[in-house]
Amino acid sequence: MERAKVWMKLISIILGIVLIWFFLFGIRLIGYFSAISERGLRATECGTQGCSNVELFLNVAWTLTFFIIIPLIIPLVLTIYFSLKNNKNKRSL
Repeated sequence: MERAKVWMKLISIILGIVLIWFFLFGIRLIGYFSAISERGLRATECGTQGCSNVELFLNVAWTLTFFIIIPLIIPLVLTIYFSLKNNKNKRSL
């Protein structure tokens, strides 16, 4: 019974993180992917003046980092890590 409460709490926290991320960043990413679908990746990232392959790679890496990795992946990993760490500490006591 105790274990089910821990898992339900973890799932609800993860769901909250995903919902907050979706409303803050996910909706913008839908528009970003729509623009990529219409104009292509290079035109969306570089604009009308264009850019080199290195600049394109760095632009895509920046976009993924600041819209997906930092606000979504890192909080999810930290939540799961600390939840499992606290769960192990409670079992050892």
